[in-house]
Amino acid sequence: MIKNISPRILLSGATILAAAALAIGATFAFFSDTETSTDNTFVAGALDLKVDAEAHYAGLVCRDIVDDPNLGTVWIDDPADPDPVTRPDLLGDACGGTWDERDLTSEKFFDLTDIKPGDDGENTISLHVINNDAWGRLVIENDDDLDVDCTEPETESADPECITNTPGEGELQDNMLFQIWLDEGLTNGFQCSDGVEAARCTDDPTEGDNILQETEPILVTPGTLDVGGETLPIWLGLATWAGNACAGDGSSTSDCPGLTSDGHMVGSITYYFGLGWELPDTTGNEVQSDSLVADLRFDVEQYRNNPTPFAP
Repeated sequence: MIKNISPRILLSGATILAAAALAIGATFAFFSDTETSTDNTFVAGALDLKVDAEAHYAGLVCRDIVDDPNLGTVWIDDPADPDPVTRPDLLGDACGGTWDERDLTSEKFFDLTDIKPGDDGENTISLHVINNDAWGRLVIENDDDLDVDCTEPETESADPECITNTPGEGELQDNMLFQIWLDEGLTNGFQCSDGVEAARCTDDPTEGDNILQETEPILVTPGTLDVGGETLPIWLGLATWAGNACAGDGSSTSDCPGLTSDGHMVGSITYYFGLGWELPDTTGNEVQSDSLVADLRFDVEQYRNNPTPFAP
């Protein structure tokens, strides 16, 4: 038989149990620490190609007249060219083929009319790969060689289209010679990457001067443009020359800045190339009034993790 339990006794027991629970809870004290890594971020790198150019033709250079910005770019006597000016009629005329570092939109490296046998010219092109190393190539495409008209001398020449008085494919592409050299100056590598007037820098004043020095390597020997265009891997020429002249990693502090063993282009190095052309003085009347038009495209592709550049 259960005896009656006093409510006062039950209350006293509950109080004891609660006090015991508090006492047990107070004995738990764990060591702890927290480390938090905040704002974890992945940012893709950038690869940007900028191009600038300076045109030369018949002893002239196309320059921006700083003293009179309203004139724009005009032909002036080229102070770096010892040969006489053969087109004095162009002095002071507006010209194309010269611009400062930029992304290309509608710029033309060459925009010349009235060329004749014996004429030659050149465009000094500098490439700037921003931020990252890259493979580079030059693609010449969309070439179009046309007989614009058939003059009487051309009709009497060896031009088959004009002999039959049916203007069609021209003969300039068969006769004009093009070559490309590395306009690095007298010191191997590219020392002049310091911005404005970099080509005239004191470390190598002949770098980017548009004159083919005896020590500068020819990357493409003089020859005609292939029908259908050409693709020229820049790294092959750079690698060959680096192997012949340099032993370094191509960094700005190496013995040959910009020249690497595999020919890739080093980010933030300014590369100067001379792209020259000539219409030999042995060319006959078959080229009269003909026109040659083509697109010049420079491609770059990331270097890191990419052992086979421009693979399909």
